[in-house]
Amino acid sequence: MPSLRVAVLRADDHHHRYLESLLRTRFDVVFAAVEPGAAKVARLWSRRRYRDYAYFRYHDIRRSWTGKDRYRREYFRHHPPLYADADNAVVVNSINAAEVADGLAAARPDVTVVIGCSILGKAVLAAAGDRIVNVHGGHLPEYKGNHCVFFALYHDEPEKAGVTIHHVNAGVDTGPLIDVVRPPVHGGELAEHLYCRAEKIALHRLVGLLERLEAGEELPTKPQPPHGTTYRTRDRGPSHDLRMWVRQWRGRRPRPVTGSGR
Repeated sequence: MPSLRVAVLRADDHHHRYLESLLRTRFDVVFAAVEPGAAKVARLWSRRRYRDYAYFRYHDIRRSWTGKDRYRREYFRHHPPLYADADNAVVVNSINAAEVADGLAAARPDVTVVIGCSILGKAVLAAAGDRIVNVHGGHLPEYKGNHCVFFALYHDEPEKAGVTIHHVNAGVDTGPLIDVVRPPVHGGELAEHLYCRAEKIALHRLVGLLERLEAGEELPTKPQPPHGTTYRTRDRGPSHDLRMWVRQWRGRRPRPVTGSGR
């Protein structure tokens, strides 16, 4: 049976690298494009979106100073970090660069996997093929956009601290659902702990789904209900983090949830 031909469009955070490594060890990765987070932030400055730029920089500093970046790096550390030197991999300033669309068109993948990068434009969507799958760091349809696990806890909804695998369409996190992963919540975790736990479960579950696709089964498809809230990076500021810290200091922890993954 021929190996599944997979393309990967990703950012460069630790779990994004982890996913590419998983896919390369199991499938035929025929093309990969990496959009570094620094490039996305630089575009904000060049487009004079100074408020959005400031919030991105705030979160970079927050994760570094609180040790959460180190925690995520260690959580996903036991896979090779980069494949930028591979013949079929490119590093681009924008995931919508012409070389990404050209690379996808030439590779003709059976499925294109997306994680962490900017919203795909029309040319890349067209070149990516009929199966485009996104790993979204939030519980859909309720939590779209960014910092979704944080806001689920902020709104006292630990049962919606999850990660969703879904088909990609022209909207923002609006495509049909494939699977929603809800990690077990033991009651003392921070948002970063639950985010990493949910992401790792989801990434391995995605590999299982792709193995079934390779064996001849089609990916599940469930229409996404038309509700929910989209959170931007600038919607989480220092005041939100301070409120969460006060809750934790007072002993208010997320209530335990069984979850849908191990």
